[in-house]
Amino acid sequence: MSSLTIELISLLGEDRVLKEPEDLIPYSFDGTAALRQRPHCVVFSKTAIETSAILRIAKAQKTPVVTRGSGTGLSGGSLPVKDGIVLCIVKLDQVLKLDEKNLSLLVETGVITQKIAEIAEMAGLFFHQTPALSKYPRLEEISLKSPADYVD
Repeated sequence: MSSLTIELISLLGEDRVLKEPEDLIPYSFDGTAALRQRPHCVVFSKTAIETSAILRIAKAQKTPVVTRGSGTGLSGGSLPVKDGIVLCIVKLDQVLKLDEKNLSLLVETGVITQKIAEIAEMAGLFFHQTPALSKYPRLEEISLKSPADYVD
């Protein structure tokens, strides 16, 4: 086991660091499937503090990091870099604050669009979403410049 893997397991625990080849295969591509690259490992962060620590470890080890949501993108945006870390954000899924006065919602990057729409509806607001993307983290929609979503 590499020193990188040992450090990451020490930080996150063995259950949130994937390192076995058969576990890495699903994280070797996104929705394009034509482009593939197996990462060194996949890590699942649950907090901003953990994410920061993962990035510090990666920097110290000179290891590239690619962020991934559900891996449904069609542009290769979450395609791993050879010997890199895939930082999977799906566990960063907390709604932090609803500010009805300013029509804003503060969420972690792994919150799925459907959850945002449900919270807006409970507050009597409407959140326009792309139906096909409602089950995926907002990071994927925003980073790939999907149609503008807004709260009315």
